[in-house]
Amino acid sequence: MAFPLAMENSGSDSAMRVLIWGIVLLGGIGVLIVWGLSNAYPTPV
Repeated sequence: MAFPLAMENSGSDSAMRVLIWGIVLLGGIGVLIVWGLSNAYPTPV
């Protein structure tokens, strides 16, 4: 009875870790795109 509960908890923890990694990766890609665009098209000062 404790085994399926442990498996479910492990699966939930894994899903949360995947979600966090997805957010981190998407955020990092977004930052790179914004940085690249800001450098590709510099605003004249």
